[in-house]
Amino acid sequence: MFTFEYTYPDYELLIGAIAEKMNTRLKEGWLFIPPEYAKGYIRFIKLPNGLQVNIINFTATTDWFFHRIKSDTEYYTLRFDQITTSGNLEVGIGEDKVERTNQTLAIAYLTSSLNDWHYHATTGTTIKGVNVLVSKEELGQQLGIDVLENILPAYISLKSRSVTMEPLDSYYMELMNEIMAEEPDTAFPDLYVMNRVQLLAERFFSRIRTRVEIADVESKLKTDDITVIMEVEKFMLHDFSKKPPSINQLSRKAAMSATKFKNLFKAVYGTPVYEYYQQKRMQKAAGMLGTGKYSVKEAAASVGYNNTSNFSAAFKKQYKIMPHEYRTS
Repeated sequence: MFTFEYTYPDYELLIGAIAEKMNTRLKEGWLFIPPEYAKGYIRFIKLPNGLQVNIINFTATTDWFFHRIKSDTEYYTLRFDQITTSGNLEVGIGEDKVERTNQTLAIAYLTSSLNDWHYHATTGTTIKGVNVLVSKEELGQQLGIDVLENILPAYISLKSRSVTMEPLDSYYMELMNEIMAEEPDTAFPDLYVMNRVQLLAERFFSRIRTRVEIADVESKLKTDDITVIMEVEKFMLHDFSKKPPSINQLSRKAAMSATKFKNLFKAVYGTPVYEYYQQKRMQKAAGMLGTGKYSVKEAAASVGYNNTSNFSAAFKKQYKIMPHEYRTS
């Protein structure tokens, strides 16, 4: 297995450290991976506008465990990833995990250095990705938020775990393929790559803005409020097999009125309390079903449903597909 853990807030340092661990060298930003680890490459580019981009295109010839350890050095990574596995795949952001078996995971999402991030892929997994480092100032500009010390980082770290994830459509894939069409001996101008990266980022953030209402961040949220809501969210989602806590229980834990708690929760997560809870429990069930290791009845029980018919109706409401169809798709 190839295992690599890091905290580098710089792609040039990161790819250099990977090359050193593989006992190989970079060629003008290209890391051609030794065959005992993978067939393909990882590439670093620093664009004229200052953005750092990591381009990944390889098929693993051994198991990979890649882990970015959370850090107080604050930065964000915009990831466009297409991962195809004939074995098992796990992608984790903080405490959230997505697991797939013999499937393709194609998503665009935002991660924060304030949370752990990892993927664990088995031999034969193909990974194609365009990853972009984004400072909090750039992130604030993209999302239309003034950067407020401590508030924006916490707020976006929450959003990156729960909201800012979407599937790669044909337009995303076209732009990624154009970036990956470049070869070492026939390099495109940096402005060509920069243009495609900007189009990827613009599409992602414009689509996220339509789904997440964040206009009230400055006026409604304080750092202490975000911290409290984060702790209550963890408490609420701790064990789906039990009856969900009531609003009164949650508001008492937050040490605020029920009305204030409900308003703050929606301001942070963009969704009412129980709608958010329902989304999360269905996400857990979908993750279990997606592995192929659990029956519909087992998945239902793990998220608090004794009646599989009720569970199936709730699952279909969220995913537009019955759980047994999701499990075998």
